[in-house]
Amino acid sequence: MIISEQELKQESEVRKKLAYVFIPIAIILVIIVIYQNNSLNYKRERYLESQKTQFNGKITGKKEDGDHTRASRFMILNGTDKVRIPNEIYYQINVGDSVYKEKGKDFAYYYLKNGKVIIQDFNELIRKDYLESKSEKSE
Repeated sequence: MIISEQELKQESEVRKKLAYVFIPIAIILVIIVIYQNNSLNYKRERYLESQKTQFNGKITGKKEDGDHTRASRFMILNGTDKVRIPNEIYYQINVGDSVYKEKGKDFAYYYLKNGKVIIQDFNELIRKDYLESKSEKSE
């Protein structure tokens, strides 16, 4: 099957016209997503949603998604609940320790078997992002 020059020309014109239609749509969608992710309402909702997180129980397991530094680290509570935790907490806790995070609060408390208590600001980054946006908006 041989394609003529005219068909090739038509095909390239169709591709150009499609690009003229879809490229602006993609640009507009990217702008909307960026605006939404930086809007105060979105950040407030994200913070309030993260505050609703609650968990408590005995740590029955620990899990890593890979052994590189950026891999996600999890603790398994009561054999069922899987909660993502930062690396510095992951390496300080052990199976048999207890953890508690109350709904509506920002802090999680890790009660280690050796009697030590680790207090983690569970919503620190989300809260800082929200409060910075809120203060910028009020200026």
